[in-house]
Amino acid sequence: MGTIAAVTAVGVVAIDVYGPRFGVYLVPPSVQKYAEIAVERLDRGYHTDSAEWPAARAALLEAGAHASTYADLYPALGEAVAVAGGPHSRFIPPGDASSADEVASAPVPTVSSQGGITTVVLPEMISTDASDQDAYATTVADGIDHAAAGTCGWIIDLRGNVGGNMYPMLSGVASLIPDGPALSFRDRHGGDAVVSVRPNGAALGESVFVDVGDRAKLTGVPLAVLQDDRTASSGEAVLASFRGLDGVRTFGVPSAGYSSANVSATLYDGATLVLTESAYVDRTGRNYDEQSIDPDQPVAASIAHDEARAWLEEQGCAG
Repeated sequence: MGTIAAVTAVGVVAIDVYGPRFGVYLVPPSVQKYAEIAVERLDRGYHTDSAEWPAARAALLEAGAHASTYADLYPALGEAVAVAGGPHSRFIPPGDASSADEVASAPVPTVSSQGGITTVVLPEMISTDASDQDAYATTVADGIDHAAAGTCGWIIDLRGNVGGNMYPMLSGVASLIPDGPALSFRDRHGGDAVVSVRPNGAALGESVFVDVGDRAKLTGVPLAVLQDDRTASSGEAVLASFRGLDGVRTFGVPSAGYSSANVSATLYDGATLVLTESAYVDRTGRNYDEQSIDPDQPVAASIAHDEARAWLEEQGCAG
């Protein structure tokens, strides 16, 4: 019995110490413990090697030592997230309903052809529902398959794509990107997590998050990508995935400059830390480091589609 009790005690201690990292709590954390858990999470931020982070970190811990409620820490948490993660990061209080409103009004992808040129419009993908993500990717992949026989040039329209989940987007257009590494997420220590394209979708490491089934590759055909100043976050990840490919040209204005990857962590009371932990690096090795991605051919976003069609026609895709 003594051995069993000792093992049980060790397990309880382990859960108490490490459980919060995975959202597991034996008892509600004290306000001070809540702040410590948040700091441990924020220490992974992309900008925690900055001169400002030690002071912001100390301020959050100090606030935790004197606050009476979790909510009392929200202002300090907001400031700490901004310092640790930079402009792409944010603190979301519990019960924030803005995301649900955005999902309800989110646009859907479309694939349409005219004169041998097929345009794939990729809007943001902000739903966390797996069926929505599958539907997005399959709509795009099926549309590309159906249009392929009559297409001599492609346009990928990322204008207004403010981000969300990049995997449905990349899996949808996987047939237009060569298999292999497409981009990397580089953390502040220089470590890379590689995003690759496979016949059945986009993968991080060994995991294909949105599987569209094996699709025939349609590469080797001229392709234009449209961008604007609202092409952001995951929209910029898709944009970066086309950079460095032969036969690809980008049109529009510089992107929004949120070329970095976020990881979300939910605290005990439902508040969320959306923290930037890495920056995008394209297949050529260029680190965008949270900067805008410039187009190959600068043109007003409003006429980017027309300019892209003209370029594709120059490549032999006259209707």
